[in-house]
Amino acid sequence: MKCFRRFTFYSKDVTIDDKDAEPRVARGWAMTQAAVIAVAFALLLAGTNAVNPLLPVYREVLGLDALVLSLTFVLYVTTLVLCLLVLANPRLTRHAAGLLPAALIVALAADVLLALSTEWSVLVGRMVAGVAGGLATGAAAALVVAAIGASGRALSATGNLVGAVVGTAASQLVIELRGPAAMQDVFIIHGIAVLAVLIASVLVLAIRRRPNRIALRNVAGPPERLMLRRGDLRYFATGCVAWISVSIAIVFSATVFTELDVPLVRVVGPTLMLGTSAAAQLMSPTLARLSPALSGSALLSLGGGAIAAGALIPFAPLSLVGYAVLGVGVGIAYRAALVALSRGASPARQGALSSAYGAVTYAAAAIAVLVVGAAASVFGVIPVAVGAFIIAAAAAAMMLPFAPRLRETVTDQ
Repeated sequence: MKCFRRFTFYSKDVTIDDKDAEPRVARGWAMTQAAVIAVAFALLLAGTNAVNPLLPVYREVLGLDALVLSLTFVLYVTTLVLCLLVLANPRLTRHAAGLLPAALIVALAADVLLALSTEWSVLVGRMVAGVAGGLATGAAAALVVAAIGASGRALSATGNLVGAVVGTAASQLVIELRGPAAMQDVFIIHGIAVLAVLIASVLVLAIRRRPNRIALRNVAGPPERLMLRRGDLRYFATGCVAWISVSIAIVFSATVFTELDVPLVRVVGPTLMLGTSAAAQLMSPTLARLSPALSGSALLSLGGGAIAAGALIPFAPLSLVGYAVLGVGVGIAYRAALVALSRGASPARQGALSSAYGAVTYAAAAIAVLVVGAAASVFGVIPVAVGAFIIAAAAAAMMLPFAPRLRETVTDQ
């Protein structure tokens, strides 16, 4: 019998033993860990993306030029990439349960610096935020896979874009409500949210410390090294093109459409892009069943071209359609490349692969944004940014024969 009762007649206590109770509780805590860690990672990315709608405010209030605006992204990404490269090692990913809370503490420090709203504090705060992102990327992926298995492999890609949607939309809302005061308010609000998630993550990781330790350690001989295959190049290339496209759109869109005096696109475009991107990622498992040959590269090309055309005319509806299409393309391409790259990986290797993938794609995006920012400071933001969209669209079209299809994202169970 699955359940029996033992009655003690010398007292009024009743003991009920249920053999299924402990597994149910364990599964419940595993799901709780996955949810809390996913929220923590998305919140970290929300903070880093909350800066982007503020760039026109920084330009107006602090007098930052196009090159310094690009440095707010480049310094963040450079620090992030360095951390990701260090942590792209399964031996270090085994310490994920300590790295994730540490990342949240560092994110709090970044919020304090960004809330000061001076040129130096914004740039330093972005670098500190890069450290937080680097500590969290592999750790979060490893902890979610350790808790719920293969279905958590896309966390780094999905968390990136869900966080980007929330951070961009919330920041834009605060700007509309508070004006220049949003430079402080955005990061005060984010800091409070980070503190709450930090407390929750510490509690759940303490409760699940033994299962996490077992799942994350290497059980077969010496610590495994992160070895990549020659065929993995196409996954990294696809991720790079996708992340360059979305980074150019995030960093320069608000400034371009502010100067073009098209406020609808400035306010709606980037948020629409990130929203459709997150939706495409969340729907990818369903799309993989319905259209297994689908790739995101064609949509990347079409979306980037439409944004550029809408800016040149200018015609706001065309640009908005371009942002929506580009978002879907980024969501499918970036997620597909990461999931295909890490199919069958152990939790520790999953964390290392997520860190390596993030390092390469962010480094490519940082170089592209720095080049665009430097050129824009000489030739003007509008022609250079529009040219960058056209080049990114052409690169996506060239990647189409090699980009991973959704059938390659069917995860192991």
